[in-house]
Amino acid sequence: MSSAAENVRQQNAATGAGRDVLIVALLGLGVVATRLPYLHNFAFMGKDGPLYIQALTLDRTFDVPMPGNIGYVLLGKLANLFLANPIHAYLAVNIALTCVGVAFTYLFAMLIVSRPLAVATAFAFACNPLVWWHGAVIASYPVWLAVMPSIGYFGLRFVRGRAFRDLLGTTIALGIGMILRPDLLAFGSPLWFGCLALGRARWRDWLIAIAILATACAFWFFGTAWVLGGVEIYLERVRAKSEGDAEGFSFHRRGLVEGLLRNGTKYGLFLAWSSALCLIPFSIAVVRRLGSLSSSRWRGTLLALLWVGPSWYFSFFVFAGNAGLIFPFLPLLYLGAAQGFDFWLGRRGAVKPAIAMGTLGLLSALQFVATPLVRETNQRQVILNVMFFRHTGAGIQARYNHNLDDYGISPSLASVTRQIKAPEPIPYFPPKN
Repeated sequence: MSSAAENVRQQNAATGAGRDVLIVALLGLGVVATRLPYLHNFAFMGKDGPLYIQALTLDRTFDVPMPGNIGYVLLGKLANLFLANPIHAYLAVNIALTCVGVAFTYLFAMLIVSRPLAVATAFAFACNPLVWWHGAVIASYPVWLAVMPSIGYFGLRFVRGRAFRDLLGTTIALGIGMILRPDLLAFGSPLWFGCLALGRARWRDWLIAIAILATACAFWFFGTAWVLGGVEIYLERVRAKSEGDAEGFSFHRRGLVEGLLRNGTKYGLFLAWSSALCLIPFSIAVVRRLGSLSSSRWRGTLLALLWVGPSWYFSFFVFAGNAGLIFPFLPLLYLGAAQGFDFWLGRRGAVKPAIAMGTLGLLSALQFVATPLVRETNQRQVILNVMFFRHTGAGIQARYNHNLDDYGISPSLASVTRQIKAPEPIPYFPPKN
């Protein structure tokens, strides 16, 4: 009997794995199919787009935002071997990273909700307007979309099962992520550490994992230093970038209003524009968790804080520059929303939560494809376009690549608030792209 039961279990596991592969493939095809209509030949993302294209030479002119994102540039160079247009190469990288992020969002959701709801969650995540928009701009923020849920997926499996392969999975995901974006050393390491600690990893496994991460750190650090011409040059460039971010709108330099409050407001507006419909079910999940914190839920809450805490600290206290800064949190937001729908609607079966999440995804897709840019006749309309409406299909098609500074408009919280209430004429218009 035990042998027969084991055979049935293995057959069910193989069937489930086959379904997961098929679902991941279909989700990936959906991501590619919806991004292809927005392919273009324009270097989006302000000044950073041309800088990333120039960085493909891997010489002393390398000037992408520090700490360099050398792995992301290398992926662009690899794609450039197959796609002659460097813009298309980078966009292919971003679309591939989005596919990875959607896949691991589905796999992670499978650990906590039903398969139909997990599929709907990954679908809704792929339809998020900011996620969609970043498939058409040259920016490395989609690295966070791919890496954070992969660290979380393997990490939670390790916490539950303590399998060495899952420890390797979460470690390798973090290591690759740090090569692509070195700031994942700060954003991803706490989650990785929490998973290994809660999973009670053996000291030997800790050493193996640390050795893998140390190798990854050495690769991006010395690799970038070699491209720039030396360690001292690299460290000076990193220091200058950090000083620039802090000088701009950090809480330490600009105080409570123009520092913390401005950063928090900007982050909140980006989050609301892209994911407002997720916030209600996410809040339901948070309230339910805090209302009944068993030992397992305490661990889940702690891991969630380790997931989002570092990026929130940077965005609120240091610099909330671009909409992509919500990406470390975004997969967790959708996973929490899935749990919220499950708590709210799941008592009568798995269909209603999946329909609710799928509807959310369709509304997000409609927001992306149907929202127009507003005609710019005063500063309020420019602010609305720059903050919100540029992150749409219409923004891509219009090659809207401007920031407030390009119009001579101050980005300070006081000025933006004043212009929203009583808009003034636009000081000047930037050249059309």
